[in-house]
Amino acid sequence: MHDIDPRELPIVGGHLALDFANTVDDPEGPARHDHVATYDGLLAWSVRVRLLGTRAARSLADQAEASPRSAAAALRRAHALRDALNDAFGAIARGRPVAIDTWTALRPFAVEALADADLGRDHHLGWSFDDLRSPLHPAATAAVDLLRSEQVGRVKQCAGCPWLFLDGSRNGSRRWCSMEDCGTHQKITRYVARRAELRLRSREARSPEAVTSRR
Repeated sequence: MHDIDPRELPIVGGHLALDFANTVDDPEGPARHDHVATYDGLLAWSVRVRLLGTRAARSLADQAEASPRSAAAALRRAHALRDALNDAFGAIARGRPVAIDTWTALRPFAVEALADADLGRDHHLGWSFDDLRSPLHPAATAAVDLLRSEQVGRVKQCAGCPWLFLDGSRNGSRRWCSMEDCGTHQKITRYVARRAELRLRSREARSPEAVTSRR
C-alpha cells in the first residue's frame, strides 16, 4: 500500500550516506513511500539535503526530460547505490562484516565519483553536476569516508524500523532513528501494553475465584 499524500521525509541519519539509504519512508509499513522512485524525486531529495542548488537541479531535470532513457538508467543506479548502502551499513549496525559482494557492488560508485570529481580551491572534492548520475557521487564518496572513519562503529539501526543512523550521543545509547517517530511509537506501545496488563490483573483480582481463594 502506498501513501498517496506522503509526508516530508525526515532526515535523521546524521550522515549523507545513511540519509540516502533511508530514502524509503516506512519501508516495512502500510505508509511505505519511496522518495526517490522517480528522477524528479532524486533531484528533489538532492536539493533538500543541499547537494544541489535549484539551478543545477533544473538543468538536470531538463536533461532528464530530453533523455528519459538516460534518466531511467541513472535512477536504476541510484536504487542500486541505495541497496548497497543499506547492505553495507546494515551489516555494520548488526555487528557483522560487510560481505565481499556488497563491497563489490558499492565500490564502482565511489570509483565513478572520484573519476568525475574536481579539486576545488578549498582542497575539497566537488562536482559540476552536469551528468544525470552526478547527484549520486557525494553519497558514494561519503560512504567510503564513513567506512574509513572511526565513526563507522557508531552506525546503528533503529530499534523500531530499518532506518540507519550515526549515533552521536556521548554514551552511545541512542536507539531510535527519531524520538518523534519510532521512539514515541514504542513508548506508546509499551504504555498501552502496561495498561492492558494492569487491567487484566485488576479483573483477575476481582474474579470470584480470586475472592474465594483469599477467604
